Amino acid sequence: MNAPLGVSVRRQTTDVDAMLTELRLCERPHDVEVSGLPLHVLPGVLSPRLSHGPDALMSKWHIEPGATVLDLGCGSGVLGLAALRAGAGCLVALDINPQAVLTTKINIERLGYSDKAEARYSDTYSGLHSGEKFDIILFAAPYWNRKAKDDLERSCFDEDHNVMASALKGARRRLNDKGVMYVLFSDQGDVGRVLNLINKSKLRVRNMHIFRPSIPEGHIRIIWELTVQ
Repeated sequence: MNAPLGVSVRRQTTDVDAMLTELRLCERPHDVEVSGLPLHVLPGVLSPRLSHGPDALMSKWHIEPGATVLDLGCGSGVLGLAALRAGAGCLVALDINPQAVLTTKINIERLGYSDKAEARYSDTYSGLHSGEKFDIILFAAPYWNRKAKDDLERSCFDEDHNVMASALKGARRRLNDKGVMYVLFSDQGDVGRVLNLINKSKLRVRNMHIFRPSIPEGHIRIIWELTVQ
């Protein structure tokens, strides 16, 4: 299916280095549509034009009407904004990449959610206020156990999965009693290590979803639903 005029066509790739090279060559903003959600993406931000992980997560989540949502590592804002469209009541979107924060702010305004959403610069949960808690935490984690050299690479690389460890460890303090954390991951990362981190976090695995590759030599996507009880 062709994209609307002026909107970039989405495609899948499993070569992370080729994807990063292509994104670095993209020196101008572009528009992309994800499940009917139009997004504007600035240079230096992981784009759903080349990343289809959010589609998998959106196919398995359950958004209660009025739910409070935290989008951890928001990138373009695709997950948090899709949650608002699905009926969430408010959104806080966090990212360590200033360009991602600005991209998400632009999309919040363009889509008319300024009264329900805000984007903040944050190193994992550092941008949250004391006592802020949520019904849902969305975390599309970086998969590859490699050292990131810049903000764009941080969206893909997580050396020793330290960001994952921080995200899981801090989730208990940021989830409401009946809240759920959705974690998106891939077999291109160290699944065994992440399972150990989940165990150490004392979060309970309510459900796990496996997505088989949709393209030749593609990677397996995994979604965990984690709760505090």
